Amino acid sequence: MVEESSFSHGVTLDALDNAGKLITVENLDSFTVIYERKKGNYHQLPLEWCRFIEKYEHLATEETLYMECTIDDPTITDEDHCMYDLCQTVSSEQLVLKKNEHILLQNFQGGKYAAYHFKGFSQFLFMVYQEIFCRWFSKTGNQLDERRPIFDIYRLVGEDGYMEIDICFPLK
Repeated sequence: MVEESSFSHGVTLDALDNAGKLITVENLDSFTVIYERKKGNYHQLPLEWCRFIEKYEHLATEETLYMECTIDDPTITDEDHCMYDLCQTVSSEQLVLKKNEHILLQNFQGGKYAAYHFKGFSQFLFMVYQEIFCRWFSKTGNQLDERRPIFDIYRLVGEDGYMEIDICFPLK
């Protein structure tokens, strides 16, 4: 059993042992996103997401995905100075993107990814990341491809904080 601490949130090692069953290895296609880089505490994410989605909703379609690239680890970086990118997938052919130099675009290289299909509350995400980095990689022999970013694809976010996201780790 993991000791109760600010990081464990009551998650046990037994529960983490099942985490590997929630991971699939997939080949993802390349894609283009509009993005905004943010710096601050991850606790500000809900407000930042509301602003971002409202700002770019005119570019959204039924196929649009919302993603976040976590750049800094809050266990290493001061939690009030963490950088992250909020992203929305777009077609690079959208005319408005070509006419607006203030919209930042980024292309994500496709390839082999491990996708952890998370369903739960955000306070458990720290333990999920620890499980993946500390146990899953060593158990499976997979290696992180540090040339490509780790990103989360938001599938569902409830008013109560419940979320369904795919945490995507690039693999060599």
